[in-house]
Amino acid sequence: MTSSERWYTRGILVATVLFLAACVGAQSTAVAQEAPNADGEQPTAVAQLATEAQSARAPRSPLAPAATGSPRQTLESFRHYSLEAASKLSGAFYDEESRAGGYFFDTAEVRTLKRDAVENLRRAMSTMDLSKIPPANRRTVGINSVLLLREILDRIPLPEADDVPDTNAVEDGMAKNGWTIPGTQIQMVRSETLSGDPRYLFSPDTVAQLPNYYNIVEDIAPRSGADMDFYQHFVSAPGLSMPIQLYRYILDLPPWMLEIYNEQAVWQWIALLVSTVLLCAFGYFVLWAEARRTSSSQGVGSAGFRLLMPISIVALLALFRWVCDNVINLTGDVLTYVEVAVESLQTIALAVLVVFAFNLVAALIISAPRIGVDSLNASLIRLVLRVIGFLAAGFILFWGATRVGLPVYGIVAGLGVGGLAIALAVRPTLENFIGGIILYADRPVKVGDFCQFGSMLGTVEEIGLRSTKVRSLNRTLVTVQNSEFSQMSITNFSRRDANLMQTIIRLRHETTPTQLKAILAGITEMLQGDQRVKSETVRVCLLDITESALNVEMWAYVNSADWTQFLKIKQDLLMQVMQIVEAHGSAFATPAQTTYITRDRAMKAHTPSQQPAGETPLPGTTAA
Repeated sequence: MTSSERWYTRGILVATVLFLAACVGAQSTAVAQEAPNADGEQPTAVAQLATEAQSARAPRSPLAPAATGSPRQTLESFRHYSLEAASKLSGAFYDEESRAGGYFFDTAEVRTLKRDAVENLRRAMSTMDLSKIPPANRRTVGINSVLLLREILDRIPLPEADDVPDTNAVEDGMAKNGWTIPGTQIQMVRSETLSGDPRYLFSPDTVAQLPNYYNIVEDIAPRSGADMDFYQHFVSAPGLSMPIQLYRYILDLPPWMLEIYNEQAVWQWIALLVSTVLLCAFGYFVLWAEARRTSSSQGVGSAGFRLLMPISIVALLALFRWVCDNVINLTGDVLTYVEVAVESLQTIALAVLVVFAFNLVAALIISAPRIGVDSLNASLIRLVLRVIGFLAAGFILFWGATRVGLPVYGIVAGLGVGGLAIALAVRPTLENFIGGIILYADRPVKVGDFCQFGSMLGTVEEIGLRSTKVRSLNRTLVTVQNSEFSQMSITNFSRRDANLMQTIIRLRHETTPTQLKAILAGITEMLQGDQRVKSETVRVCLLDITESALNVEMWAYVNSADWTQFLKIKQDLLMQVMQIVEAHGSAFATPAQTTYITRDRAMKAHTPSQQPAGETPLPGTTAA
């Protein structure tokens, strides 16, 4: 491992330890907290919160959902749980044991109160229809909405309980489509549960307009007489994951640090800036270390080391999000943007992590002794796991897009219109990909095979998704598209189980038939008796008689698929053939011509006097 890799590993370990320590110290979700009066005494609103929380009716079972079967039940459930959450938070802040002992970390009682407050906030959120909110922001928007609606309802006149439709009224046909608080635009929409029971939730439009409604009624005195605004304290306070004592220190900051700008206090803007700079610095260090890594091996160690980069990015982003939400306690649109950005970057990092993880799995499988690193099985394993990794990464990106609110299904439907054009544009790539699949399925060649395709001879070095690389005889690297390579006539010399030895022996014409028969029998016996030769394939015979030699053919298969070894065996056999020919008094013919010099006999002339008696003379002749 190089020096940069060692420092990189140490940095990752330190960041991981810090992240785990922060997660262990994390407690509940960031929610509102109540400030003390100038004299340190509990404000009068605390007692009022306890009284109002007791007066609001709600289900007794801790596992029962918030009652939303009628507008009255929904309104009462929301008021009960929101007031109960505020009461628990106030009790945690003014815990006598914590204040008297001066403890910095929360006591067991304070932690219990925080946990109960978070649970009540969650139940209050269940009275709202948050289906239009992206899942990544649903908890943040839900908490903000609960606190905003609580302050709004405390500043406007509410109808008497008997004037709000209850379960009997709903059964009688009232509030068929929903219900609106009289004199407001705060609406409840009606829907049905899986069992068919009616359910009334504060509508998505109401949730979206709560910040505007709050701005309108912010200056109105609360009906409960509370001397502080829980939502304003929620905006400027740190998260509940921090000890209560830290919150008291925050309240002692200079007044200008507690001024609110765009729903965040000045100290929160400063903390956000510092956290963002630290995140960017650590992220740059991780990416820089990965870029400096020069190892390109496909081994297990290299594949495992590559996982550190996406894991580090995911951990850093998770720590940054936790700090922004549970420590700095960002709220409103600022926290929404931070959550969307973090969720998007984490999704991309997770997709990269999945691809690298499948590469590691492929490396682990290929590292088995029975699978060669450069074999066709290894290439096929890499291809299959790489394709699975990309499919899994695509699913993660799809899932992440839905969490940040992108209309993925609409985008997919829109792609169907341009699908034909895209298919035509990527047709060559698809052809090469399918050709690669055919090569892996049929296996006409594998890495390391010596083959002939077309007019070229070479050794296969790599079979990829798009092309196949072949090292030719002159040591040049030839790249052939898979779509073409899979359609060629391929001769694989490496798949031979034996090599053919076919040789013509040229004997001189002076070889007598007796010598020739002895030579043929000797060569046949020699070949059949050699274990390196397939005896059943041996054929030795006089093939032809030419002008210059007697041609004897030797035909046999040698038990050697390796070409170099075959040539050595053939050399040894031919030397034995030379000895057999010489032992029988013959010799090999050389290309030559024999010129015969002789004298032709002259034809005797026939004269009439020599013509036999009784013969008729030829036409044009005269008899003597």
